[in-house]
Amino acid sequence: MILAIIATVVSLITCCGYVSCIGVILGIIAIVFSTQVDSKYFAGDYAGAESAAKNAKLLSLIAIGTIILSIVWIIVSIILAGGISAIMEQYQTIMDQYGA
Repeated sequence: MILAIIATVVSLITCCGYVSCIGVILGIIAIVFSTQVDSKYFAGDYAGAESAAKNAKLLSLIAIGTIILSIVWIIVSIILAGGISAIMEQYQTIMDQYGA
């Protein structure tokens, strides 16, 4: 459960692109699966509880993978744009054009 929540929250924070937003969706689904584990276990459905736990873990790890991809994408984008100062100059130019 904790891994799924962390994956979802961090995906929300880094939701700059489509890849990380997919992580949010996967994290929410992982939370749903992780909430099913206890109820299935106490109902005697041990195989179902184990399956739900494996699904939750897998989806959480995939969501974390999308977070890593998103961070790498952000870093590469900054490097290709010429660094933070170049991005800020472009931003300032756009703001000056619109008179803001």
